Amino acid sequence: MRVSRLVIPLLAVLVASSAALAQRRVVGRVADQGTGEPLPGASVVVVGTNIGAITGDNGAFVLRAPDGSIALLVRRIGYKRVNVTVGPSDSVVTVTMQRDVLQLETQVITGAATSVAKRNAANDVATVTADQLTNAPSPSIESALSGKIAGAQVIANSGAPGGGNQIRLRGVTSVFGSADPLYVVDGVIISNDAIQPGTNAITAAARSSNASNQDNGVNRIADLNPNDIESIEVLKGASASAIYGSKASNGVVIIRTKSGAGLGGTGKPVVDFIQRVGTRGLNRKNGLRKFKLADAYTRGTAVGLDSATILQSYNSCGGFCDYEEQLFGEHPLNYETNLSVRGANSGTSYFASLLNMYDGGIQQNTGYRKQGVRLNLTQTVTPKLSVQFNNNVVRSLTRRGISNNDNVNITPYFVMAFTPSFWDLRPKNGVYPTNPFVGNPGTNPFQNAALIQTPDEVWRLISAASATYSVFAHDRSSLSVKLDGGADRFSEQVNVVSPRTLYFEGNDGLPGTVTSLSATEILANWNLGAIHTWTPESRNWLATTSAGLQRAISERRSTNAVGRDVLLGQENVDRAAAISIFADHQKQRGLAAYAQEELLGRDERLLATVGLRAERNTANGDDGKYYTFPKASVSYRFLTPTLLNHWLLRVDEIKPRLAVGQSGNLPLPIEKYSPALTATYAGQNGVTPGRVLGDPNIKPETQTEIEGGFDASMFDGKASINFTLYQKTINDLILIFARAPSTGAEAQIRNGGSIRNRGAETMLAITPPTHLSFGGSAVQWISRTTFAKNVGIVTALPVPAYIVERDFTGQRVAFGAGYGIARLEKGKKVTQIVASCNNGAAVCVAGDAAPAFNMGFSNELNWKSWRASTVLDWQNGGSLVDVSQDVFDAFATSPDKADGGAARATENDGKGNHQYVYKAGFWKLRELSVAYTLPPNLVNTIFQGRAATARLEFSGRNLFTWSSYPGVDPEVSNFGNQSLSRFVDLAPFPPSRTFYFSLAASF
Repeated sequence: MRVSRLVIPLLAVLVASSAALAQRRVVGRVADQGTGEPLPGASVVVVGTNIGAITGDNGAFVLRAPDGSIALLVRRIGYKRVNVTVGPSDSVVTVTMQRDVLQLETQVITGAATSVAKRNAANDVATVTADQLTNAPSPSIESALSGKIAGAQVIANSGAPGGGNQIRLRGVTSVFGSADPLYVVDGVIISNDAIQPGTNAITAAARSSNASNQDNGVNRIADLNPNDIESIEVLKGASASAIYGSKASNGVVIIRTKSGAGLGGTGKPVVDFIQRVGTRGLNRKNGLRKFKLADAYTRGTAVGLDSATILQSYNSCGGFCDYEEQLFGEHPLNYETNLSVRGANSGTSYFASLLNMYDGGIQQNTGYRKQGVRLNLTQTVTPKLSVQFNNNVVRSLTRRGISNNDNVNITPYFVMAFTPSFWDLRPKNGVYPTNPFVGNPGTNPFQNAALIQTPDEVWRLISAASATYSVFAHDRSSLSVKLDGGADRFSEQVNVVSPRTLYFEGNDGLPGTVTSLSATEILANWNLGAIHTWTPESRNWLATTSAGLQRAISERRSTNAVGRDVLLGQENVDRAAAISIFADHQKQRGLAAYAQEELLGRDERLLATVGLRAERNTANGDDGKYYTFPKASVSYRFLTPTLLNHWLLRVDEIKPRLAVGQSGNLPLPIEKYSPALTATYAGQNGVTPGRVLGDPNIKPETQTEIEGGFDASMFDGKASINFTLYQKTINDLILIFARAPSTGAEAQIRNGGSIRNRGAETMLAITPPTHLSFGGSAVQWISRTTFAKNVGIVTALPVPAYIVERDFTGQRVAFGAGYGIARLEKGKKVTQIVASCNNGAAVCVAGDAAPAFNMGFSNELNWKSWRASTVLDWQNGGSLVDVSQDVFDAFATSPDKADGGAARATENDGKGNHQYVYKAGFWKLRELSVAYTLPPNLVNTIFQGRAATARLEFSGRNLFTWSSYPGVDPEVSNFGNQSLSRFVDLAPFPPSRTFYFSLAASF
């Protein structure tokens, strides 16, 4: 279907409507009910129209309203909504709002074009506001969500600058499919892909020259500026995410950015300025073995060193060279500048922002720079028509250095393991010492850190546009049409430079390596929908009908050129003597239709919803077949239930809810094809059949979920609890099955098997009574506690057991059962880790990659002009395979054993009894923030009357980690974002803690 066939008739309808309504001027003021202070940023909308305004810094608003009696709906994030009736002769309105500290009034998504207040929602939809996101600066929004959402496990892949995290919602939902939730920003589906930077060309972690899943890449959600975000909604269950069909099996993260000062309103521009300055430092160490002088002589003479040289090196750092502190001991000056302005004038509202930030790394030559520009515009063309344009341009430059697995002994923790800590590797007079303990001249991590360049530059444009037209808005019914769409496009350029002067570069006979990796990706989608509302004359219920069409495309191209034997000073690939080229191209097209009916009745106490989405996609084997994704849900609010009230428990209302739905996970674009391999025969180029056969009948993995629970508000709105039980079953798993060698192929991709996840989630929010005081002044305390537990079981499998050692491309995601590996078995946990035991004669369950449960504790205290907030994250249980420790043990340099771990390595590697699967539970102080709002007279003095408010703030992130896990971080993943195999720790970039001092002012 061509877009023009839909757009042209719609534009004709819009142009045909030119009738102007009689209007009058209404002015008003919105204030806090408790303090009387004005509330800027409150939305005031004339019900049934697109007419509205946003209050300025003095809480005032002005709008042009139709003649006659009207109803105003006033909303502000953090406050309960207010409905106000304005008589035909009234022109001045005063509105007071009550704080909604428990977020009961937050609007949440219920369909492709509909939303409802959270107090009515029939699904457990998590919401995070702008204030919760930016209490402590974060390199990416994922890390800012840690500990704040029940059922969301946010895991850091690496401590390197620039982010690199994975969000897992309600357990494992795929084996070889996408492991990430779907991200939607202002209605635009955006990419969160991690295009690996190609450092494998020098690490040889994957024994090849092309980029590898062990390259420690950054996933692209890190490009967003958290300060631009108004709110985030997380759709965890299929009954909610069904609106996105076959893209939403892993959940959906919906991001709304900040808008201007309203629709059709007028107001003075508000300028917000934030300046942060800080630093970071090493958070946690692996530890190194200390050697006595006699042991140093033994070690040194074994590699040919004389006694004088050994003694000189031993004394140069007091017998112990703390490589971790020396190599990861940088304390960079970090900064972040945010400037934004929002306002409105003559029907146009706007929000614009500028970002400039630098996040230095704790290792030399690493860091993360990001600049961003955003412009969001909303225009009321007529009382019936409004349009909106959101644009965001981002440029980032990431330098993450070299970490994770390698096979040439250059990763810092590999070299630390090989090198006894009495040998001083620091440069002397600009000369880097050789390392006889890793061959001769061996490798020097300080030389590598100083000279290897890994710049990864990204330019990105995210654009969204929408037009909403009110066809009619009568007393009892309304019809509106909405056309929206947008595109996310980024280009990435990575140039790895490893000069030939590095000691390890000569090992392959081709000293000097440079790479040039270029990648572009575009995602685009448009949606055309209609929303009809109708209420009977009795007005005891409201029916909302929505239907529409959606179109989505995605395309990615990448080319990686690797050059070897490069002259010193040359950084272009064409200057190399040996050049290898790798290319990839992926493309998808999808079309969907949806319809939904929503019934809100019984004085907004009953909500019932049914919906259906039908979708086809070119990634499926039959790209013309439509797959359907239905959903249904119901909830009912019981007000002041007598049975639940007594002197200990006062329940304001309780809302039981039940929902069921389906969503899916698309096959990857290549999985329906059987790629051929290039070959040369008799001097001619040709192709041969590939080793892995695709499935021409492949179809999406399908997830069916039922969730039930209740939401309750208690003690006059001072407490709330959300409790959810769910079960979701994932059928038609995409797996790779072995084939007999006689068939000419090693494996074939096809659907088969199923997983069942069952879990429970709870969120408890409490704010004590307002009479709580200290020093004669009221103290407001907001406490939020989250709990989540998920157990995933394999319920069906076409084969008795299924080992997951490689991904669908053949790249490793584990190092074999000698360390620990994922294995699917019917009736067993999806996340079990099996390893060798009984002297290598058997494989037994060694651990579970999934935690027993997760909890998050968020607290905020407000007293006078002070505000303090903390976020504490607790993961109970879960296991990691510490391959890093095996590397140290193999060279007897582990600090926890008298023999340096040699016996442990023998037990594992020699006898076949696993030693390196460890419990990886932890407590982490994710955030700490203390802020002070300056007195008005001091603000006037400092800013000479130009600023309205100003605030000083000290904040920190990842300040403390408590864990029995022996490695540097109980969260790392050597293979990046994975569905099952994110339990391997091998020479990661260590984690760091950050500190920031901030000044925020509004003008």
